[in-house]
Amino acid sequence: MIFSLNNLQNTVLGTLKSRISALLVLGCFLVLPCGVDAQEVIEVSDADFDISLFVGQQLLAFEDSSATMTVDDMVRLQPFSEQFTRGNKKGIYWMKFTLTNTSDEDIDIAWFHSRMSNASLHLVREDSLLFSGRSGEYLKGSEMEKTESRYHLFFRLDANAREDVYVRIQNTRDRGPKLLVRLKGTTRFYADQRTKTTSDFVLLGALSILILYALVLYVVHRYRPYLWLSLMVLGFAAYTFAVNGYHTDWLFPEYPKFSKTFTPPIGQFGKFCMLMLLLSFLEVKKKYIRWYRVFQGLIVMYLVRFAYMYYVTVANEAFGLSTLIGSVTAIITNVIYIAFVISVFRKLNLGKKVFATGLVIYAVGVVVVGYFWVFQAIAREAASLMSSTVTLLETLLFTIALGIEMRQHEVDKNKALTRLNQVQADQTRKIEQEVVDRTAKVNQQKLELQERNERIETLFKEVHHRVKNNLQLVSSLLNMQQEWSSTEDPAKAIEDSRSRVVAMSMIHQFLYRTDDIATIDFKEYTEELINKLDAIQVDRVPYKLQLEFESNTIFDIDTSISLGLILNELVTNSYKHALLLQRKLELTVGLEALGAGMFNLVYKDNGEAIKEPFAEVIKKGFGLRLASRLAKQLQGKLDYNYDQGNRFTINFANEEARSKLIE
Repeated sequence: MIFSLNNLQNTVLGTLKSRISALLVLGCFLVLPCGVDAQEVIEVSDADFDISLFVGQQLLAFEDSSATMTVDDMVRLQPFSEQFTRGNKKGIYWMKFTLTNTSDEDIDIAWFHSRMSNASLHLVREDSLLFSGRSGEYLKGSEMEKTESRYHLFFRLDANAREDVYVRIQNTRDRGPKLLVRLKGTTRFYADQRTKTTSDFVLLGALSILILYALVLYVVHRYRPYLWLSLMVLGFAAYTFAVNGYHTDWLFPEYPKFSKTFTPPIGQFGKFCMLMLLLSFLEVKKKYIRWYRVFQGLIVMYLVRFAYMYYVTVANEAFGLSTLIGSVTAIITNVIYIAFVISVFRKLNLGKKVFATGLVIYAVGVVVVGYFWVFQAIAREAASLMSSTVTLLETLLFTIALGIEMRQHEVDKNKALTRLNQVQADQTRKIEQEVVDRTAKVNQQKLELQERNERIETLFKEVHHRVKNNLQLVSSLLNMQQEWSSTEDPAKAIEDSRSRVVAMSMIHQFLYRTDDIATIDFKEYTEELINKLDAIQVDRVPYKLQLEFESNTIFDIDTSISLGLILNELVTNSYKHALLLQRKLELTVGLEALGAGMFNLVYKDNGEAIKEPFAEVIKKGFGLRLASRLAKQLQGKLDYNYDQGNRFTINFANEEARSKLIE
């Protein structure tokens, strides 16, 4: 073959440059304390396998701090070490492992990872590159081949072949990548993926049904906890949808990095709605005011965390910091939840106890799932399944709790309606009874009114009869006065007659004051009679009146008129003597019951004793003689004695006793 001078020159220069670069890189690695020990080869004999490789003899690792090395450089230089120490979180890392197919058939292998930003896999046999493929969360849909995915990559291991596999990882997050390799046979991988996808969509379907169920119940009952439950389940369902990458594949295939910023806020939204569900369902503000203030602080923390986590994920891709903030605040929140449940559990009814149990399961589940998700990368599939189980169990318990509470509300409402119906029935019976009672009362009042009218009519007749009798009595008294005192001063006779008429007229005044015109209160009548007699005197003297009534003072009109005329004569007589002696008049009137309708009316004054025998005085004086006759009409008599003053005793019988004595 004939080469031109230019071709030869270019070939020589190119060869020299490549050799010099290789020597420089080799020199650098000779200086560094790294070396390749005998790497353990992984044997694969069939398609049904599941292998996890960690940094060690099976998996070698290297950090490309210069960010310039290619797979050819890795193949030539082999800068790997079992004793790998990661430097920068953001950077480029290489991993190498060796596979040997001990079977006589080709084996299709799936390499899958968890949340690597950008990665590529290179299959090398005897320093020749056989296959290269890309994967990673930030890989756009238009950049992926059919065999490529954001979370897995397929390659084939030929029969009876030994091949080296190089994995390049370019991490742009603040959280360093998990340096491990997960390999499965494609048959098992597809089966596991179908199982996972089925379980994810079964969970999403169940959560969707619960969302619709809660929304329908909220529309029907207007019970606010159902609204918060539906929003909480919506948030958790959306978070499950997003954390498994479905929203990126379906909604933002060309903007994977942008789609990742939605995942933390969606999760925080679900947790916030769960807190609002707790406050609403357990009536924390009404029943536990101190805890309500604590939960107000949690609400503020949720809002601040939501804003800050969104900022750090969008602006700085600080998913590690976001996870750390979420983990710390989640621990604080869950500790508060558990402490709250412990403090109030005994006070809760059955429905609220079921809710509190779901809250504790959520709190414990979040801590366990978070631990496996953050610190056990190999167990993330189990953590995802555990998270789905906790979410579904928690949601079911919350739904059951609300159902129990609504049923209890219905029971309480039915009891209240029963009590209301009973009250209405009682009220109806009461009203009916009141109508019956009032009707009976009205009828009774009609009877009483009729009887009263008849009685009034009778009393009017009686009054006319009494007036007629009193006028006849006045006429008789005037005739007696005229016959007895024809030689006395006419003015004096008129004054005496006047006082007697006053005594009789006051009886009628007392009758008109009350509805009862058949009887009067004799004690009150006595006091007013003496005051009236004092008022009508032309010449007056000071007097003192003392009443000593020890028994019932209600008498009929006839008895009262007779007693009033007797008192009139006695008071008038005492007044005359007190006026002559110019001394203060002291009067005492007493009434005592003797039994069987008999009474003693005692009259005392402070005048001088009567010198003559009392019988002679009665014969000479018109007033005492009239008093004596009136006492006899009352089936009694008038007696006199002197005991530190003149004492007159009128023994008499009331109307009932007189009727019996006459019979």
